[in-house]
Amino acid sequence: MTSRAELLLASGHWLLSAAPLRPQAKVEWRENGAAWLRPGALFAAAVIRAAVVHAAIGLNRPEVCAAPLADALEGGPMFYDAEGFGREGSYTALLPARVAQLPPMPGTVAHPQRGLLLVPAPDVIERVETGPWWVTPLDGPGLLCPPDRIAALASSGRDVLRSPEGRRDA
Repeated sequence: MTSRAELLLASGHWLLSAAPLRPQAKVEWRENGAAWLRPGALFAAAVIRAAVVHAAIGLNRPEVCAAPLADALEGGPMFYDAEGFGREGSYTALLPARVAQLPPMPGTVAHPQRGLLLVPAPDVIERVETGPWWVTPLDGPGLLCPPDRIAALASSGRDVLRSPEGRRDA
């Protein structure tokens, strides 16, 4: 049986493979809780406005969205950043790299392949003052969000926000 600490360590090593400078990224994770990684060969990333995720889940804070998001994403990794989308906040889902070759998912913004992405250290699983933190942490190397689940989440949230009730509550 694998412990949570072992999964975090393995996930961290796997994610660090996407760092332009692996030793520097390790130091940034240790000192800052987040490091710049480059999606591409290992994973793709989709960014979703916080309001869209909150509308889909029916909750309004990332701390309370964790369990419903983990269910909705089949345990796939997603992190929150309060600075995303101009202070509104955003969620970033890690997806299989092949998603970059698919048509865009409505309601999401695809992070540019090979563009730098600020990713929290695997053990940053609670809100931090600045920077991103995992709402649904990695469960192991290469275990990513199912693209159809991200598309459904974004679509559901957009539908709620477009409805008269959603606009009043949002």
